[in-house]
Amino acid sequence: MESGFVVFVSILTLLVTNHTSLPDAESLQITVVLLNWSRFANVLKITSNICENLLDDVVHNIIVWNNNPTPISFSDFTHTTCPESRLNIVNSPSNIYFEARYIACARAVTTHCFIQDDDYLVHPNIIRALAARMVNGNMPSIHLQPPDEMFTSEMRELVKASNLHTTFAWLGYGTIILRTQAAEFLSLLEKLQLSKEEHEMADNYFTILSNRMPERWFDPGIPLGGGVAFTVGTEGEERNNRHILRAAELLDQIVRDNDTNLPYVQLESLPTNADVRVLTVPCQRDLCILQSSIELLPDLLDTPITAATDILDVEKRRLLELGEMRKRQYLDFPPSNAVDGRYETVFRSPADAKRGDWIMLDLVRMAPSDNLVLEMVVGGEMAIILQNVALEVSQNGNKWAGLMEF
Repeated sequence: MESGFVVFVSILTLLVTNHTSLPDAESLQITVVLLNWSRFANVLKITSNICENLLDDVVHNIIVWNNNPTPISFSDFTHTTCPESRLNIVNSPSNIYFEARYIACARAVTTHCFIQDDDYLVHPNIIRALAARMVNGNMPSIHLQPPDEMFTSEMRELVKASNLHTTFAWLGYGTIILRTQAAEFLSLLEKLQLSKEEHEMADNYFTILSNRMPERWFDPGIPLGGGVAFTVGTEGEERNNRHILRAAELLDQIVRDNDTNLPYVQLESLPTNADVRVLTVPCQRDLCILQSSIELLPDLLDTPITAATDILDVEKRRLLELGEMRKRQYLDFPPSNAVDGRYETVFRSPADAKRGDWIMLDLVRMAPSDNLVLEMVVGGEMAIILQNVALEVSQNGNKWAGLMEF
């Protein structure tokens, strides 16, 4: 068999389905936080999408933080179907850039916040899946990332002994966090006495200073475009890199001092199963989550690391070691292609499947078995392999049964 053609199933792979219960409106409440600067038409589109599909579901309200000097009011949202009681508009006295996200979230009345930029649309079912995972997974945050950003985030992963375990990940493509995380992060920035600019560039510090490997999901998103992007060209890249290195420098100092009195930073050792890498992808059209143990970048983390400030140098070394061909494989055939509902796209693993590899489809909510159809679309050469795949079903993730026994 040619190397690695994997869509839903592969040789010696176990395809299983699991069930994560979808929280109701009372068990999880989310505040959606949107920043407005130069794409107000997009802000209207995003708020309308949220209000039409998610209010009284998993979303309690929306905070629109306006960093633009031109004030906005509820009258600007009259065509969005958002009730005034669920839309909180903050006209900022000045542009405080990305720190505004965390201030808005810290003020929320809900336990969780969903943060996103104004140039991407996130499908309502993906936000539902994030909410379900946060309730059942007991984690501080989940980041949605398109393949290129996921690739960069993986290139920058740092693990040194048991006290340094971090990476960099943007929040703007869609990230769900605990409100307490936002409050603790703001408190940390104050205790570290960061400059005004460092506060404003808070996104460059959020994941690195947490000293945690955040859960990240592949999601191509729906680009909306428009307006003027903040990070453009060499100047924007240099600014981001400067603040990433500053965050890494701060983390190195915290780890050296073992300052357990600081909020937000995780200084405890990694759990014993931290080296088990699971890729996660929300379905694009249906409410489900695809997960797999298939390794996209095997042995990548063997790169020697001395400190968090190695983060950009480590990325460069890994890129050289990986090579352009493997990078293109990762970007052109990501696992999000497997559940995007499009026949012209495909997920390809970088190598043939090996014994013990598994793929799991979490249906998130209960589905009557007589109404459930699982459609697997694979290349013609994979047809015979489907006949030898073990398919098991579970209602709780603990007890499994063959499909015919279920």
